[in-house]
Amino acid sequence: MRKGFIFDQNRCVGCGACKAGCFIENGWPVSVREIFTETILDSSFRTVTNLSMACNHCENAACMNGCPASCYTRDKLSGAVLIDEDKCIGCKYCTWNCPYDAPKFDEVRKIIVKCNFCTSRLTEGFYPACSIACPTGALSFNDLGSDYQANDLKWLPYKNLNPSIEFTGFQVPKPLRIIPGNLFDKADSVIPEEEWKIGDKWSLLAFSFIATLSVSVVASSLLKGVFPGVMTLAPLLILAFALSLFHLGRWSRAWRAVTNFPGSPLSREIFIFVLYSCVSMAAAVLRIPFLMPVSAITGLLLLVTIDSVYLFSDNRKQVYLHSGQTFSSALLLISFASGMLIPFIFIAIVKLVSLFYLLSLRKRKRTLEVLRFFRIAALILTGAILIRGDINPAGMTLILLLSGEFADRLLFYADFSPLNMKTSLENHKNESQNEKGY
Repeated sequence: MRKGFIFDQNRCVGCGACKAGCFIENGWPVSVREIFTETILDSSFRTVTNLSMACNHCENAACMNGCPASCYTRDKLSGAVLIDEDKCIGCKYCTWNCPYDAPKFDEVRKIIVKCNFCTSRLTEGFYPACSIACPTGALSFNDLGSDYQANDLKWLPYKNLNPSIEFTGFQVPKPLRIIPGNLFDKADSVIPEEEWKIGDKWSLLAFSFIATLSVSVVASSLLKGVFPGVMTLAPLLILAFALSLFHLGRWSRAWRAVTNFPGSPLSREIFIFVLYSCVSMAAAVLRIPFLMPVSAITGLLLLVTIDSVYLFSDNRKQVYLHSGQTFSSALLLISFASGMLIPFIFIAIVKLVSLFYLLSLRKRKRTLEVLRFFRIAALILTGAILIRGDINPAGMTLILLLSGEFADRLLFYADFSPLNMKTSLENHKNESQNEKGY
């Protein structure tokens, strides 16, 4: 019988005893268990729901499947998903892939830590410390029912992972009356606009953009029948490699990033980047003709794997259809550098359709609208210059095109939003307030 956490919403008072018990037992440097609170405001009434959540040790664990360093394993006795801290490279990819916000990054040791089911206690016949510490019996640990549903909460994100958590109680509508009744009026409940920041993704942005440039140089050189310049290609590849390391918590363990090639998109990306770098530099230095198509194909494959890293974490149609994907950007740059008008216009039109579609979907982050319109204007203006025949690849036209593509890549990261417990709860709150007219 499969074991896991059992949670009764009606009993949870949000006291935090489960978090304290977890910390005392394991001494985590960060809190691996969180208490999420949903407050639904309806006139002068307020309904509060608490949810204590840590790692759910999913049967189809996204953290384990996507980890490039193969540092996750499953305990055969308890079914717990465990992390080997000595293998973790601190890439944080599992934090993207887990919808329950379970993996936490330890800023001191630069690795990931997470709930381990208190495996050592289970082997000794005891229950996890969090469940023992709960004073109301809201959180317990036992055999899960055969027909339980792990997504009983509307605001619990679900990715078909089959998490080991069962909900036995449903929120009873016992709202709290607020006095005075107009304490939370419509004006006070306006949701502030979220300010987007690139944060720690700046190195990924730079790496992916420079990798796109290098592939464009190689592929356009092939189409023009020349070898890429070593002094152009080498700095791009070296800089891309250096930038890829900045996102890792443990640089010395970077070699482990290719150990999960069959399962992790990130592992495949890193492996193919190394292969592409070697083949393209060999083609540029040794000037061997047959290496040119090999390097170009490998480069395009690299861009596909870069895009797949993000699609694995966020597979919404906004991301699938995004104009800022590296593959489509490379095709546009290749056609531009090769002077191919028809392919350039075709790809530009496809990008414009995507841009206008995504622009129509935006409901938040309005501070980025200026950047969106700049990106559209840059693409239209570049296409107009190319049609007129005034193109100067080494001049302002190229700068305009590259600026637009960089803006497109920046917008891609702004729109990239993997399914996550916190964002799911925030979206549910917003929807509830909108339904009530607040």
